[in-house]
Amino acid sequence: MTSTLQAQLAQIAAKSTNSLDLKAQKKAHSQSLLFEPRVAATQDFDTIYQICYEGFEELCQLDSRFISFARNVFSEQSKQEDRTQMTAAQNTELDDVLEDFLGLVGARLLLRPALKAVEWLVRRFKVHEYNTLPLLLTFLPYHATSMFPTLLSILPPNTPPALKLLRPYTQSLTNPSRHTIVYSAAHNHAFFSALNTYLLKVTRTGYHYRALTSFWAAIATEAIARMLDQSRSGRREVQGQNEEDVLLRVLPMISEGLSMKKAPEFRVGCYMILTVLATKASLNEKVLTAMMEAVTSNWTEDTTHAGLICLAVLAQQRQTILLPKRVLTALLAVERIDDDLVTLHKQYTVEKLALGLVLGTVDALRKTENRAQLTMIRTLLEAQLMREPLISTAVKHIVLAAQNIDSIMNTEFDLQGQLADLILRLVDSTSIGEAVQKTITDSSINVEQLESKLQTIMRTGRALPEVPDSMSEDSEMINTDQSKVTESFEAALSQIPTRTAYEVSFLSHSKSYVFGSLCHAFILASTSSSNVNIFSDSLVLRKHLAMTEPLYFSFFVRIWCGDYPAIARVAALGTVLEYFKNEKSGSDVQALLPYVVHALGDSSKKVRETATELVLALATSYAKSDVESKKRKNQSIWGHDNIYGEDEQTKNVSWISTDETAKFIEDVLVPALEECVLDATYISRHLADALNGSKHVKLTKSLQKEIKTALRVAILSFLSSHIISTPLYTVKLRLLTILNHVEKVGGSSRTKALLPLLVLEKSRSENSLKEACDAEHIELSQFAAEIVGIVSAADRDGIHILQSIIEGKDQPISSALASAAAQRTRTIWPSMKPDLQMSFSKTLLSLSVDTSGTTPEEENRQSDAVEILRNAPLSTNILLSFLEDLPTLSDNIHEKPSAAKRRRTSDGHVERGDGSADQLFALSIRKVTLVLELIDASKPERHPQLLKGLFHTVGDLQHYRAQSGTELGYLQTLALGSLRAIVEEVKISAETPFDRSSVRIDILVDCIRMTASPQVQHAALLLVSSLASVTPEVVLHSVMPVFTFMGASLLRQGDDYSAHVVTQTIDSVIPPLVDSLRKQKEGPVAGASELLLSFVAAFEHIPSHRRFGLFHSLINKLGPLDFLFALLVMLANKYPGNKSVAQFAADLTCRYGPETQLITVGKYVDIIYDTLEAKPSISEKLLALGNEESQFTEDATLNLLPLLAQILNSERLIQKSAKILGQGGPDAGRLREIYSQLIEQVLVLSEKVRAQKKLHSACGQVLNALLNLLSMREFVGSLESLLDRSNDEVRRHVLKSLEQRVNLDKGGDKASQEACLSLLPRLTSMLETSTNTVLKHTTIACIDRIAERYGKKDVDAVASAARVISGDSCLGATDSRLRVMALLCLASSIEVIGEGIIPVIPQALPKSIEHLQVSIKEDEEDARLHNAVYSFMGSLLLYVPWIVTGAHLDRLLRTSYESANADMGEDCDKSRIAALRLVAKQTYAKECFAALERTWTCAMTEGPHAVAEHLEILSLAIEKHPKSVIAKNSSLLSGLFLNYFDLRRIQCSPRTEDSYEEDEIEAVEDAVNDVAIKMIYKLNDATFRPVFVKLLDWATAPSAKESKAKLHRQMSWYSFLHSFFETMKSIITSYAGFIIDSAVEVLSGDAPKDEPAKLLWKRVLQTLHSAFEHDQDEFWQSPSHFAAISNPLLAQLAHASTLPANRSVIPTITAFAVAADSPDHHKAMNATILKHMRSDNPAVRLAAVQCEQSLTAKLGEEWLALLPEMLPCISELLEDDDERVERETRRWVLGIEGVLGESLEGMLL
Repeated sequence: MTSTLQAQLAQIAAKSTNSLDLKAQKKAHSQSLLFEPRVAATQDFDTIYQICYEGFEELCQLDSRFISFARNVFSEQSKQEDRTQMTAAQNTELDDVLEDFLGLVGARLLLRPALKAVEWLVRRFKVHEYNTLPLLLTFLPYHATSMFPTLLSILPPNTPPALKLLRPYTQSLTNPSRHTIVYSAAHNHAFFSALNTYLLKVTRTGYHYRALTSFWAAIATEAIARMLDQSRSGRREVQGQNEEDVLLRVLPMISEGLSMKKAPEFRVGCYMILTVLATKASLNEKVLTAMMEAVTSNWTEDTTHAGLICLAVLAQQRQTILLPKRVLTALLAVERIDDDLVTLHKQYTVEKLALGLVLGTVDALRKTENRAQLTMIRTLLEAQLMREPLISTAVKHIVLAAQNIDSIMNTEFDLQGQLADLILRLVDSTSIGEAVQKTITDSSINVEQLESKLQTIMRTGRALPEVPDSMSEDSEMINTDQSKVTESFEAALSQIPTRTAYEVSFLSHSKSYVFGSLCHAFILASTSSSNVNIFSDSLVLRKHLAMTEPLYFSFFVRIWCGDYPAIARVAALGTVLEYFKNEKSGSDVQALLPYVVHALGDSSKKVRETATELVLALATSYAKSDVESKKRKNQSIWGHDNIYGEDEQTKNVSWISTDETAKFIEDVLVPALEECVLDATYISRHLADALNGSKHVKLTKSLQKEIKTALRVAILSFLSSHIISTPLYTVKLRLLTILNHVEKVGGSSRTKALLPLLVLEKSRSENSLKEACDAEHIELSQFAAEIVGIVSAADRDGIHILQSIIEGKDQPISSALASAAAQRTRTIWPSMKPDLQMSFSKTLLSLSVDTSGTTPEEENRQSDAVEILRNAPLSTNILLSFLEDLPTLSDNIHEKPSAAKRRRTSDGHVERGDGSADQLFALSIRKVTLVLELIDASKPERHPQLLKGLFHTVGDLQHYRAQSGTELGYLQTLALGSLRAIVEEVKISAETPFDRSSVRIDILVDCIRMTASPQVQHAALLLVSSLASVTPEVVLHSVMPVFTFMGASLLRQGDDYSAHVVTQTIDSVIPPLVDSLRKQKEGPVAGASELLLSFVAAFEHIPSHRRFGLFHSLINKLGPLDFLFALLVMLANKYPGNKSVAQFAADLTCRYGPETQLITVGKYVDIIYDTLEAKPSISEKLLALGNEESQFTEDATLNLLPLLAQILNSERLIQKSAKILGQGGPDAGRLREIYSQLIEQVLVLSEKVRAQKKLHSACGQVLNALLNLLSMREFVGSLESLLDRSNDEVRRHVLKSLEQRVNLDKGGDKASQEACLSLLPRLTSMLETSTNTVLKHTTIACIDRIAERYGKKDVDAVASAARVISGDSCLGATDSRLRVMALLCLASSIEVIGEGIIPVIPQALPKSIEHLQVSIKEDEEDARLHNAVYSFMGSLLLYVPWIVTGAHLDRLLRTSYESANADMGEDCDKSRIAALRLVAKQTYAKECFAALERTWTCAMTEGPHAVAEHLEILSLAIEKHPKSVIAKNSSLLSGLFLNYFDLRRIQCSPRTEDSYEEDEIEAVEDAVNDVAIKMIYKLNDATFRPVFVKLLDWATAPSAKESKAKLHRQMSWYSFLHSFFETMKSIITSYAGFIIDSAVEVLSGDAPKDEPAKLLWKRVLQTLHSAFEHDQDEFWQSPSHFAAISNPLLAQLAHASTLPANRSVIPTITAFAVAADSPDHHKAMNATILKHMRSDNPAVRLAAVQCEQSLTAKLGEEWLALLPEMLPCISELLEDDDERVERETRRWVLGIEGVLGESLEGMLL
């Protein structure tokens, strides 16, 4: 065990900072986020501080919150801070500061300045070691970026347990997947808690940001969902506990998150989690209610939408419909909550939330008195957010609320009337009207009582018709209902005054104090014509003055144009209609026409029908005779002076003549009446077509006659003036919808006519407009859209007004009007004149970049301006003007002192620049950004004139980056992308104008080399690629720096887009570059070496999945025949010994045809040859050899050869070559020629490096690979000439290749087989003549493979080869390896030729056994030879087992026993045992048993291992052979077992140093017993009983020589008997009779004293116990059997003081009592035991008591029948002097009482 000192030293070593280990310090200092380790190791802290401080300054400019860290983390003093020298308190304080900084900088980690700042924390303060968890959690939201593996590379090995998910990725330096993070959050509670804690800490400090909260919300939501899914396993109680555990981990976090008002993204994430909890967890009502209250407690405008989604889900899970009071209050405070719920309904189920809101709002109306809430209720119900049952519930609740309201009139807010109106509107609703009526009809609502209460008529399918003169029998009931309505009407009418004081028109713009009462009364009267007539004749309306003042008609106009029930609108129109039918028109009522047109577009068909009747009545009144027509010219116009009041509104009305009025009615309105009744929208289309005239539209059926221009102009002016003057916004909206489809009538413009309305509405405030629209139940947005729709694209004044609305500078503008103006601008933009577009676009651009706005309205206007610019098609001139007006960013750079001066003068604070200058710079950046985005969105390829300006902008951005060090990557990417689009268009279309002089390739190269933004690099490279096709002469002069940069950075990126950029660059730039290089003197390969080197140097950094495609594309563009070999040479030289690189090179080469590959290999060999020359040529360029030392040259050459071998070993090359050679023809001829030249090259190279062993060996591998290229047939054919060479090394390589080829051949064709077999004589001849042992070894291996694969095709050839191999030259050789190979080959040959091996056996078998004996000699063990012999023997025993018999078998067994004792290892044991098992299974039984008997003594002499293997052979043989064979050899087997049973006697009489240990003897006996049992199973009783008797006689016969001999035999015998009785059980109970005498003899003597006697005594008792236990034949109940064994057995209790009675004797006696189940026997046994209870020896008494305990427990009441005999002894023993006896007696008494169920206390007394 580890001592305390060692443990302490281990702890110190773990925490050691390696202060004295300079190498470790340098390694720690080289850990960096920005620099390669080798670069970082050379930097001092001054250099690092300068770099990082510049990044920190830029952060301070971006966010002033960073300034506070200039006093500590980034102060000059920080360069001298060393954490290892700080105290624990100082380190804790520093940790807090560092973690605060990490929390703040996390939002900007994708920016280069942020990484620079974090670099200082890594290099100086070692945050990756001391603050690992906060650092990783800061970077974790960016786990998919390329900087995350860099962070992982610098982490210490002992990362916190919370982040153990990153350990695999720390080793592989790859990005962790999102799935891994989610899985860890769900299963690793420490990680989940750490993530939550980190987010809370960052949020509390106000440093939260979207990336972090979004990442947390996504991970936490999915992780919690998994936790809840996992908690559902197990019992219900377990599930509940698991869910509770999840909630306890999650809810505190959510509670704190929802309390933070200033973290909207955090709250939204909490809403997501609450949604998951509600849907997946089993939450009760109380918890759900608390969750809903928490959601609404502190929500803001930014979180309302997400909060509503969460509330909807929570409400769906609740059983209670009513919302909590706090939730309801919060919902009602949300502006336009009904619109939000309607929007949510498209994606989510909101029915329960909507229903709860409706019910709660209805209940709250008494307190709020808010009309808007009634509108909200109606909207929610009509939008069908709920199913019909829920709608029914809402309607019932509304009706119930209406019934319970007191009927006290509230002049400010008549709630009863409002609810009545709401119910009526719901009944009239087209979407839910039927459902509402059904609810009222089917429910228990008393409709009549409700009607009376609300003083109205509920039209639930039982509306009262107008009562005709002739009435059926139902008239009485109808009259009853009508009377109730009349009573309500009369009550309302009685409250109306009889006259008005000042009102002349209800269309006046001033407020009417009587209209509300009149309207209420009229609605009640509208269901009865008589009540309508009564109302019409009321004095206050002054019907008799209807044609002279507008009061009468204006009331009904306002009713039918208002948002009142359809029946009321019909009644209003009907009243006016009746007037014109019954009264003579004394005035021109043209002022009614705009309102009649409005009625013709009503949504109710009944209203439209009544309106058509009114039009016809008006037409009739105007259609008079000619005389009347002349008189009509002098008619006054109704309402001419005061229809809209007596102010300017009426005076501004443009009136038309009476004739024009008549024509308007007759020619325009009347023809369209039929269609108007059928279609509510028809009047709009018809009237617009009529005003537009035939030039713009075709004449229709309803417009057969063209309207003259003068009339159309008059009508346009007339309608426009009424639109401007009318106070009814519904009329304005409907008429605007018509006129906005009329562009121009004659010389009159719609815009000119209606522009005053736009000016008027523009001047109104937001609230004023909204109140007006809400009062008439129209959407403000819809009205605003129609208002700005007045403006046409050709009207300059209108455009200027739109512009002023969007700007909003003169006065406050309604946000809805501003949004509508923006939308209108987008619509008419394409039709605007260029000069208007130009001026408008500049205004919009100025507004878009203006950052002075602070109010939401100003921000909305700015957003609208941006949207207009983004969506409008901008012309080239506009875009050019934008570019020309861009500010020069480099002019905004302030003069700053150098970094060194700043360090000298720094006081620990960061200087802040001039505020106005900063604002100007921010404005410039915003403007440049927007302009470039607009150009990018405007399809720059259509504007090639922008080329020069864009290059100028890129240059300015790059100049600014060079001066300030600040990356503006996004802007550069936009500009470069636009430039590329233009160039790509030039490539496609030659007609596109292109100014080549504007191309600035130097700027692009500077962008590529200097910028740190990969996006900019990508864009610049793609632009260079495009320019290479358009202006190659410009690009080629600067192309090499581009490829150098690509090799250093871009090739290392792993994303798809970077790969696309590189491929595009290669495809576009390489072809012209190669053409240029071919013209140079030194050749293309030398010229392109720099290019290839850049790619090769970047190889290890290129993502593995990108490498192949990249290099393949490169070689294809360069040309594989000229450049592939050069690339391979460079790769092999740059990465020697790298298997992955070699495999890559081989795979790349295989992509080309065999001819190309072999040519490449030939050039590759030439390069290798060139490296060995005194003055290298091309290799000096490719390998940079120069005048290096010879050792360096040799190493370089050695590095090249393995790749060559791997390429030649490619399976695909072999297959392609075979295919071409098999097809024949010119291609095959060229391939053979190249192949022969290549062989010659490799052989020459091999000869050249013969003296250099490593090179020569490597060349041999190349040669071997080259030889393997041939097909089997052609290769074998070429062997003749190759084998004739005198060089044994070459011949060995050839034969080795042949062996491998044969080994890999799966069958081969017939020709190949014959060719191989024909080679056998040549190979055997080599064995006889050659003296080279290595060559002979390879030859035998080759013969072995040929024989194994194809030997059965020619058995004689294989037999001839086997004879040679078994001779002295091979098997008889002195070399051990050659012997092994010969034996293995012979083993294979036996498998092939079978009995054909017989002629070889006399020679081979004795030699093989001799070799076996040699292999196991002490100190000369040869495991390979040992195993080879047994392989050979195994083949013999498997295929010709009858050969191995007699002396050969005995010799094999004896040698095997010696091998077992030699302990040569596990492999040798396995091979030997496998062969010996074949002896048991394959040889004849008699032969096997006899051999085992003959070799038993040898096995016993060699030791336990040999005996075990000997017994295993016997066991397998018994198992393998049938019963008849075993029975036939029973006498032979009995002799064997006598020998086995005698092993103990032999080993123990006497015991010597070589004798077996006791445990070894017992192990042998157990094995013997197992084998004996197997034999017994295959013998019947008649056969086995004599064997048993023979064994018994042998065991019990007296020994004349030694008394202990019999003891040892009996020990072995009783060991077998115990196993025999225990295994065979009741089957062999009768055999117990044979052993009674022997057992009595053992038990009758004195107590055994020595260990052997005690062991025999124990085994006898075990045997008897088994015999007693399994007696099912009442064998031991027999008096003779019982009497014989009873006394000797019970007498063993007397030996309790010296023998273990409790473990051996008592269980046996108990089993004997159970077997001898007889009262007499029990009584006899009990008497004997009671005698022992009175023994003087306390141990005997104790044993007797324990024996009685056992018998009582086993036999129970059956044994206790003898209790009277026991009681005296029990009484005595209870007072025994020995405490143990007394204690056990009391325990026995308790046992007796337990059996009897009564106490023995009375009996004992």
